[in-house]
Amino acid sequence: MKKIFVIIFLLSVSLNNSFAQNDGTANTGLSFLKLGVGAQSISMGEAYSPISEDATSIYYNPARLFFGSTTNVYLAHNSSATDFTNDFIAFKTSGTKWAIGFGVQRAAVNDIEIREIPGAPIGKFNAENLSIGLSVGFRFSSTITLGVTSKFLYEKIYVDDASGLAFDIGAAYEKNNFSAAFVLTNLGNVNELRTVATKLPSAIRFGVGYKFGKGDLKFRSSAEGYQVSDGGKFHIHTGLEAGYKDMFFVRAGFQSNYENKNFTAGVGFKYNAFTLDYSYVPYKYAFSNSNTFSLGLNF
Repeated sequence: MKKIFVIIFLLSVSLNNSFAQNDGTANTGLSFLKLGVGAQSISMGEAYSPISEDATSIYYNPARLFFGSTTNVYLAHNSSATDFTNDFIAFKTSGTKWAIGFGVQRAAVNDIEIREIPGAPIGKFNAENLSIGLSVGFRFSSTITLGVTSKFLYEKIYVDDASGLAFDIGAAYEKNNFSAAFVLTNLGNVNELRTVATKLPSAIRFGVGYKFGKGDLKFRSSAEGYQVSDGGKFHIHTGLEAGYKDMFFVRAGFQSNYENKNFTAGVGFKYNAFTLDYSYVPYKYAFSNSNTFSLGLNF
């Protein structure tokens, strides 16, 4: 039995690093909160806090709930060959002064074998993390919006689990084709998992975006600074999107100071109220490449 508990402990450490994807950010728990959601944002280097226009605003910047379509339903699925999945489902709607959003993110590694040393597998278990968020946005003026997200957090590894609360606070500015954002994320705490308290990956995001183009060809560009608390490296995220007739989209991005990733890319298609997007992130060394598919419905 002691051997089993030792294995579970080692797996918990290993899985936390897997969720973080060895990205060079700070050593904190619930590292899935540092993973991007949505194919559009990931393909643009996750430089999305100043330009998000769909329900992923719940994740990147709740102050951006007002932008894009009035109502949006969003589904995203990320997977890799390492049996890791990161799923996101969200909804947002906005009025003149207020906006609301709701989102669920689940990251998991399923069917992990439990082994004694040495010996055949004696069972399987899942490691999973969950975030359930409720967002509220407020329009302060014609150019400035504010937002906050309250999140219930849960993690489970084998028979051990922990839960807690966290908050994101965001501000956004947009005038003509220029936008800017400032966001504080993952402010809160989680109770102990077995005997170890989990430290959340609190972070700051700030960036700018700009739209330009002529005729059928339109562009969106963005740049963002990202810093996780407690000793993490400072990252710069940049992204560019080219759209043709507001129907076909090609995207690319770059992320600095990550050990296993730099470049991102993706494509998208929009038809009436529907959007379909794909992103690809090649990872270095022994990590599997990341593929994300997203489906959106606008009202």
